[in-house]
Amino acid sequence: MHARWLTFLQRFSFVLKNKSGAQNRVADALSRRTALLTKLQLEAPDLSSIQELYATDDDFAEPWGKLTSEPPMPHRDYSLRHNFLFKDNVLCIPASSWREHLIKEVHSGGLSAHVGRTKTLEQMQNRFYWPHLRRDVARFVERCPICQLYKGNAQNTGFYTPLPIPNSIWEDLSMDFVLGLPRTKRGFDSIMVVVDRFSKMAHFLACRKTFDALSVAILFFKEIVRLHGLPRSITSDRDVKFVSHFWRELWKRLRTEIKLSSAYHPQTDGQTEVVNRTLGNMLRCLAHEHPKQWDEYIGQAEFAYNAMSNRSTGQCPFSIVYTKCPNHIVDIAVLPQCKSKVAAKTTEVYSKMLQDVREKLELANDSYKEQANAHRRMKIFNPGDLVMVRLRKERFPPGTHSKLSPRKIGPVPIVRRINDNAYIVDLPPTFLTPATFNVSDIFAYHSPDAGNVQSISSGEETSAAGET
Repeated sequence: MHARWLTFLQRFSFVLKNKSGAQNRVADALSRRTALLTKLQLEAPDLSSIQELYATDDDFAEPWGKLTSEPPMPHRDYSLRHNFLFKDNVLCIPASSWREHLIKEVHSGGLSAHVGRTKTLEQMQNRFYWPHLRRDVARFVERCPICQLYKGNAQNTGFYTPLPIPNSIWEDLSMDFVLGLPRTKRGFDSIMVVVDRFSKMAHFLACRKTFDALSVAILFFKEIVRLHGLPRSITSDRDVKFVSHFWRELWKRLRTEIKLSSAYHPQTDGQTEVVNRTLGNMLRCLAHEHPKQWDEYIGQAEFAYNAMSNRSTGQCPFSIVYTKCPNHIVDIAVLPQCKSKVAAKTTEVYSKMLQDVREKLELANDSYKEQANAHRRMKIFNPGDLVMVRLRKERFPPGTHSKLSPRKIGPVPIVRRINDNAYIVDLPPTFLTPATFNVSDIFAYHSPDAGNVQSISSGEETSAAGET
């Protein structure tokens, strides 16, 4: 082997020189004379075959006949160039497989990147024309399997459905946690937020992120049940503490209903989410100089929140629960001492006040519902329907979800319909995430095998003609 290479190298005249490491740089591809040349080839489709289809096409037979007659007769915006039919400087494509092929090339070809329906239609209209071009492009993009899998855009499906209005104070509660806070000297790094859904009164309880269901239950009984008694229902998200067997069994024995929101859909309990945002703003303003001492200001934030009027009820939570607003500094230091008219009210007046609060809550819910539904649409799925479900990054463990990961999975069947806005789907066993999805994360699946553009169009036109 060495003798053969030695014989081969003796045919060349060369000198061996040593190069230091700093000078021994790898030559790039353009500096290598012996590199293989890459030849770029473009296989352009031959559209000459469509010339034979103009004469028998339903859409272009008339203008083609007039323009090819002797002598040629003009026909509206059509013209004949190089034996091809044009309309307003764009090529006319007769009904054939060419239509679907051209849409595919513009949408997902070698020089395309699965742009949306609008951009695909714009590029097609700049080059080609046939009747119902917009409809055919929309159907092709809708059935594109790559777009269905890797595009997870949001949608405005699902009408606003408020939770039932409670009948009295501290009977129906909502719970959530505020995480990610700086650890204090007492070891607290989280806040458990408990809100009464009727009076809107809130309690902010400092806790630890490592609390299990037993610790949460002890804290709840110590700070909530001690003051207000047992609730009839508790609305919460699907935190691991709230879905544990102990938590479910505890409230089942106490005759309290546990209402869990849709997985990774915080809008189900939007009230608590708003309270969390307000609490965060308060603590940032109160503990801005001492962020690791926020637990010392949490009582001040709770008093301030319960003393201010609520937008839905029009009253402060203190006045609904205790029949009067609490004394502020200005009430003691500035205003003269006098009898409170609120404290002198009878039980009947208090009952009427509770009824007024309930009516205001109903009016507020109706107003929120009307405003939200103005930009939403109803979408109903039935058990057995094949759908694509959007997987938010919150459903994956930290560090396992990539920006280039598929935004949806499917098709998967609908297992059960909880209500108009929540469904349970049959997820593959490899996905360790709750199978409950909000309707905004569910997309109808469009099979790419539904047929090409021509067959779809002809089939629907036939059915429409039959119905007529």
